[in-house]
Amino acid sequence: MPPRGKTPGLKRNRHGQPYWIARQVVRDPMGFPDRCIHLPPDADDETLSRLCHEHSARLLAWMAGQRAEGGPRFTRYDGTMLSACRVYQEHPHSRFHKVKHNTRKSYTDSLKIIEATVGKRLIRNVTVLDVQHWYDEWRKPAVKGGPERIDRAHDAVCMVRTVLRFCAALRYPECKVLAAELTLVQFERGGAREEEMTYAQATTFIRKALEMGRAGVIPADRALSMGIGVAAQFELLLRQKDIIGDWGGPKGEEWTGYFTWENIPGWRWRMKTSKSKYRAAADFDLQRYTLLFPLLEAVPHDERMGAIVKGEQGLPIRERSYRKWFRQIARAAGIPDAVWSMDSRAGGATEAEEAGVALDAIQGALTHSKKDTTLRYIRRNTAKIATVAEARSRKRASDEERA
Repeated sequence: MPPRGKTPGLKRNRHGQPYWIARQVVRDPMGFPDRCIHLPPDADDETLSRLCHEHSARLLAWMAGQRAEGGPRFTRYDGTMLSACRVYQEHPHSRFHKVKHNTRKSYTDSLKIIEATVGKRLIRNVTVLDVQHWYDEWRKPAVKGGPERIDRAHDAVCMVRTVLRFCAALRYPECKVLAAELTLVQFERGGAREEEMTYAQATTFIRKALEMGRAGVIPADRALSMGIGVAAQFELLLRQKDIIGDWGGPKGEEWTGYFTWENIPGWRWRMKTSKSKYRAAADFDLQRYTLLFPLLEAVPHDERMGAIVKGEQGLPIRERSYRKWFRQIARAAGIPDAVWSMDSRAGGATEAEEAGVALDAIQGALTHSKKDTTLRYIRRNTAKIATVAEARSRKRASDEERA
């Protein structure tokens, strides 16, 4: 049934500000996400009539879709954390649909934690103290005596904030109140990683990978690809994503990557790294890298096409396969599980610092815009500590001689 009147849904507050209200059109808007829409305060009657009819038409189309067999089903907000989380994931204007697939996966992991543990809580009854208690519960060890899961708890609380802010934008008052209260509270997050992959570990990994390939423990082409991947991260100081690329798209079937054979003519590779948001280009002469270049040369000429680091069936490797195969080879090489693939970047930066390379140069190689970020990648400070100790000892000896 078409909406009645010239301005269906129109309502003004005590200051005369016009709004379109879904419940002014129908009694049950069936979870229509835009329950209240701010209308231009200086709009004339003709404009208000047009806007009200447009919003009412969208509402009726939504309701028709909800009723249609096999039509889209959207969660109605009922005041609980569960419904708020679902609205955030389902609303067509939510940023949840615009982030990259790997980011969306991490969001989904946190949303699952919230829904499973506190999904039944009514937001109007939730206080800051409740959220602090949720954080404490989420950070508890997975097993007795295990490490606290600080990052897990921090990510979940961040997602609570995100969901509340989004629902506040939809004018759910209780969400707006709690979101504002949480802006005054900080939650501890996990510290920066301290592990690194040393040059000795990188060379051991590569040697073990090639041995496993020759022995038939793993396919030879996989062994060479994994060796190239670790060597490239360590030598070029790049993120894993810059080396193996990224699978994305609606179904995860679209690959984007720059470390390809076609991009290294004459063994020169010029690319814009993910760390610089693909703005500043880095230029690599691959022949200068003694750990990486021999591995690249070992690839048969007829296989030098497409992605350099390949996975199953000659396709660009997927992140989950890279992570699994890395750990298999690392364990065989005696590298501790605490050392991750990503730590090769920090290992390369630490090696450069210990070799006396200036901080500015390391910062440029890592394509960081801030020195503070670069300093987090330089792990060991034993050389600096020893230098300080030696200087103090020399001063004491000098003081004793003068005495």
